[in-house]
Amino acid sequence: METVLRVIFVYVLVWGCFRVLGKRELTQMSPFELVTLLFIPQLFSRALTRQDYSMTNAVIGATTLFTLVFLTSAASYRSQRFARVVQARPRVLVQHGVLVEESLNRERIAPEDIFSAMHKVGLERLDHVEWAILESDGKIALIPSPSGVHEHAS
Repeated sequence: METVLRVIFVYVLVWGCFRVLGKRELTQMSPFELVTLLFIPQLFSRALTRQDYSMTNAVIGATTLFTLVFLTSAASYRSQRFARVVQARPRVLVQHGVLVEESLNRERIAPEDIFSAMHKVGLERLDHVEWAILESDGKIALIPSPSGVHEHAS
């Protein structure tokens, strides 16, 4: 029965912390913030299996992580300078139908990833792409070239 009560306690604590963080922060979470939050199960695992009978250490660790995620999000919202430091910037991968090798190498994006994104939106050739941009959330945004749209539509 004690294990059930511990799990319920952890559930309520994590639920409350996510409610405090808010939906916007969760949907705009950076990969680093997501990985940080994935540490929470590790923090509680010893307490839940009674290897460490104190839940205090786990609660302090988890609330510290949630607080850091919240403070990072708040600081990014309030300061453009801080946001530039902690958030990924969009990067141009294709410019006027030409692969930007420097960006591909820096972001470790294979040309096949761009071709895959192109095929998903119905673009067949690289010269049909005016811009391909790696967004800060890791998705590739494609802007078709005017000539590629007309060729593709016909």
